[in-house]
Amino acid sequence: MKDFFHSVKFKILICIAALLLGLMASVAINVGIQSGPEKILGTLTYPFTAAANWVADGVSGFIDKVVNADAYKAANDELSAKLTEMYKHTMDYEDLIKENEQLREMLGLKEKNKDFILSEPCDIIERNANDLYGGFKINAGTNSGLELNDPVVTAVGLVGRVTSIAGNYAKVTTIISPQVNVGVFTMRTKATGVIENDLESAKKGFCLMSDILRDADIKEGDIIFTSGKSGLFPDDLLVGTVVEVYDDPNGLSKHALIKPAVDIFGVTSVFVITDFDGKGIPFEINE
Repeated sequence: MKDFFHSVKFKILICIAALLLGLMASVAINVGIQSGPEKILGTLTYPFTAAANWVADGVSGFIDKVVNADAYKAANDELSAKLTEMYKHTMDYEDLIKENEQLREMLGLKEKNKDFILSEPCDIIERNANDLYGGFKINAGTNSGLELNDPVVTAVGLVGRVTSIAGNYAKVTTIISPQVNVGVFTMRTKATGVIENDLESAKKGFCLMSDILRDADIKEGDIIFTSGKSGLFPDDLLVGTVVEVYDDPNGLSKHALIKPAVDIFGVTSVFVITDFDGKGIPFEINE
């Protein structure tokens, strides 16, 4: 007998009884007539009524999911498709904004430098995390008219030069690398020098300006531009700002650390100057 009370049959009978009692109580409440015994019965059967309602709601929900599964899946697929389309439109809008900004930058460069022949905007497609000098690859090469040693710029200033090239991509070495030597001068006093970088300056993210005459007037805050005397780079490209000046150990010259105007490690798109007045015609110094 003891086992019967723990059996599945007993539990089923309890559920049926609860349902019947719940139904009786509900009818009594709906007709609005409750005697004292009915009130007591309603109180005693309330837990069973609540349980019965919970079971009924669960069964109803389960049946709804089974019967309407295809409809729910279709609605979910439709919502996913709409979200995907919205995401695509958002990406297209952001690409359009970026393209417009790049075209404005190109027009600005052309306006200031009418002799420049510029590539289409080039996106940076690869960076080497181990490159201390911030070198990168761009999505344009010889197929786009680029050549080895072409200067690479943004609307702000000089970034570097092309040092390796293929049909549809090119590697750019930046102006903080020892591979890039550039003749430069200060805007304020026309003091001259050459960007000749080393590892120590690159670790700080700076260019190193050397071969500055000992008595040259150069100081922190001076703006540095390219001199254009080697034929590799145009003149008057912004390089950066002097952050420190110190004497060379030989006592005959000075050095200056230059903070690049362009964020070498943060830039995401560039232009390549494929031609300019004086290209390939060296003048006084070797850059």
